[in-house]
Amino acid sequence: MKKLYTHLSIISIFFSLIVSSTTTAQSFIDWQKSIGTPGDDVAVKIFNDQVGNLVVMGSEPHADFAGNVKNYMLITKLDAEGNEMYKKYHDVPFETFSLPLDYYFGRHFYTTEFGEKLINVLVSIGDRVLLYKMLDQTGEYWSYEEVGSHAIYVADDNTKVITGVLCSIQQSCYGPDSLVVEKINPVPDSLFNFVDWRFEMKQNIRTNPIQGHYDFDNNDVTMDEEGNVYLLTQIERWDFQFCTDCADAFIDAFCEIFKFDTNGVLVKHVKLKTSKAVVSEMEFLKCADGDIVVRINDINASNTALLTSVYRLDYDLTLEKEFTLDQSYNHMVVDEELNIIGCTNVFDPNDPNIKGASDALVTKYNKEGVFQWKSYYGGTSFDFPRGVAITADGGIAFIANTSSTDFDIAENHGFQDIWVVKLTEGTTGYEDAEEVTLSMFPNPTTEYIHIASNIAVFQMRIVDLFGKEVLKGAATHTNTPVDVRSLPLGTYFVQVVEDGWKGVGKFVKL
Repeated sequence: MKKLYTHLSIISIFFSLIVSSTTTAQSFIDWQKSIGTPGDDVAVKIFNDQVGNLVVMGSEPHADFAGNVKNYMLITKLDAEGNEMYKKYHDVPFETFSLPLDYYFGRHFYTTEFGEKLINVLVSIGDRVLLYKMLDQTGEYWSYEEVGSHAIYVADDNTKVITGVLCSIQQSCYGPDSLVVEKINPVPDSLFNFVDWRFEMKQNIRTNPIQGHYDFDNNDVTMDEEGNVYLLTQIERWDFQFCTDCADAFIDAFCEIFKFDTNGVLVKHVKLKTSKAVVSEMEFLKCADGDIVVRINDINASNTALLTSVYRLDYDLTLEKEFTLDQSYNHMVVDEELNIIGCTNVFDPNDPNIKGASDALVTKYNKEGVFQWKSYYGGTSFDFPRGVAITADGGIAFIANTSSTDFDIAENHGFQDIWVVKLTEGTTGYEDAEEVTLSMFPNPTTEYIHIASNIAVFQMRIVDLFGKEVLKGAATHTNTPVDVRSLPLGTYFVQVVEDGWKGVGKFVKL
């Protein structure tokens, strides 16, 4: 370990980075859990059960009966205090009679079947789309069924709404230009028919030139308390290209919400926005108690950034509120007051609040779209959120992949862990800590980095992007030259580890 040498020098130019532990964030960590093995553990999703507990899903590598290491699906349930209620592992390809391919998880639903409460999770495996069912009380495998569509809704009594797109049987068909929506009953009628109703729509409008066409892209579907069905679909406009080896040209698309009554009659459809992206991500955040909340991730008008927009409607599809957030949020939930909580990964080299290569950013807006607060969580390595949920006591929980070992991460089992964090709103966890001002010059540097601060003497450590400590020692309020000639090229972080103080600085070694 290298020693840090201290001496006085006069520096005329500084790259100043101010990090305050008393930032504008208004949430702090209530509890956290790191789940995993020494290998590569992957977080998948987090959601509430029907009484407010947290269900966490991911994958872990384990040896099978023959000693071969393979990834098993993990499901565990935690109460509001973070206590583990159960943990189970599943060999999903084996259970579903599939080749040992990668598989991906989508939406989840709760059903009651034969007196048992079941967790249903959409699983894509190869070219199959399945509902994978587990017992809610134990996490044990129950059964699975083929559904064939990602845009599906499953009610508690196992009633299903399945949506699809088809290529119309016509002289010229260039894409999925027919919409199909079916409501499927859990038991057949007297004629052994499971289909309650079926809706079909054909887009026979052609763009200019004549060979152009419109396609459907179904994103999400849900149902209200009375049995009315709501569909989020993108109607994409394409123009045919007059060549033999090129695809059609995408022009634009309409992000729409459709409403069907209990008999499958199309009551109304409303365009929420016009999109310049081939596929915009649309999702129902809520459809209950007369409120519909929709999230759309879409490229902005200048085609320079992906942003999240939120739309609030009533059951008659009357638009009550529309607002666009400051960036795109990969994961989002709505609380009982219709406040919006977004969670996403973030890295900005100019943002002093970011601790490492990638942090989890949690942001809250009220139902009118007014910003409330934002908080950054993570360490000096990669922290990538995979979901967010509201806890039974009104807190916020998120799940992330983490390879960090410092700052907010209290425990690490190996290469990458599943990190579960419960947040409580209010003041930050460092409200009594003092502000640290770090000044560094030159930055970037090739030989020495000079560090100064606004406190007389403090202990510090320098770590790389993976949280590995490369240097440590003391620094002063004057200037501490640190020899970095032996460090590999890259980005490094200076951490203040003095009791009662907190801060982090960043520099680049060229």
